[in-house]
Amino acid sequence: MADKKPVYITTTLPYVNAKPHIGFAMEIIRADVMARWKRAQGFEVFFNTGTDERGAKIFEAARKVGQKPQVYVNEAAKKFQALIPLLNLSEPNFIRTTDSHHIKAAR
Repeated sequence: MADKKPVYITTTLPYVNAKPHIGFAMEIIRADVMARWKRAQGFEVFFNTGTDERGAKIFEAARKVGQKPQVYVNEAAKKFQALIPLLNLSEPNFIRTTDSHHIKAAR
């Protein structure tokens, strides 16, 4: 299996200005199916998903519910992370665009 290159699978990072919905669930399930299939073929797979917690939409959503943006995104991210066990997803890396390691890597 050493001749097989590692595989990187990712989803879009949805804005957290709304609750998770069926469209994102469908996307993450399809990505998980691909990750499982590639692992079954012997590939090393890095499966990435997460949330986009930046931008005017987030600021506005937080303002509407009377929260500071970081408090709002922390609560919203938990709802998206809850999909991992609910949908029985296999080992995804969950990234948040407000994570310090993401900010450092994105610069």
